[in-house]
Amino acid sequence: MKSLEQYWNESYQRLDLKPTFDNWLDKYWQRYLSTMSKADLIVDLGCGVGNNSQYLVEQGLSPIACDISEVAIQTLKSFLPDIQTHCLDMTEGLPFQKESVQVLIADLSIHYFDESTTHEIIRDLHKVLKPDGLLLCRLNSTNEIGNKGNVMQTTERNLLVSEGIYRRFFDREEIERFFDKEKWTYLHIEEYEMDRYTNKKILWEIALKPR
Repeated sequence: MKSLEQYWNESYQRLDLKPTFDNWLDKYWQRYLSTMSKADLIVDLGCGVGNNSQYLVEQGLSPIACDISEVAIQTLKSFLPDIQTHCLDMTEGLPFQKESVQVLIADLSIHYFDESTTHEIIRDLHKVLKPDGLLLCRLNSTNEIGNKGNVMQTTERNLLVSEGIYRRFFDREEIERFFDKEKWTYLHIEEYEMDRYTNKKILWEIALKPR
């Protein structure tokens, strides 16, 4: 098994990578994001080379871009030199105070862990969000498994080994199991197919507020 840091540092070595955006945040702009100021804390968790961060900067916001890969952060900074960044491993906790984050974006970044670690990360997301905060999240769908080629099943349901790392896949039941409705208010939940780095990808998109 590779570490996530090693895997993503190797993956982001490609010289042709640049921020690209598929407009998924547009639907939240008028209702939530357009009312934010630069003083509001918005975090792009698992930012990669800056797909979502660039969108937010273009809207006049000042996100903090976070990723486990130093290579990803360096690439992002070449496009967005003024953005604030954190190179972090979310399994070690989030470097934000309790109830301090207004919007937290986790775009295809929290499905690489075993069950106990996933629960712990989601508890951290809940803890750092303000009571009126917003979590915008995308997750691998179980209908995506067929696109992954050679995979190895683990002892956990919907947790597979692919390309030397864990990848967790979600159906609606799994989403509601990890994001307990007693702790989260669901604003949006949808499964769809998109293009991701020239490949088709099937994912879930959810928007939640902490209870």
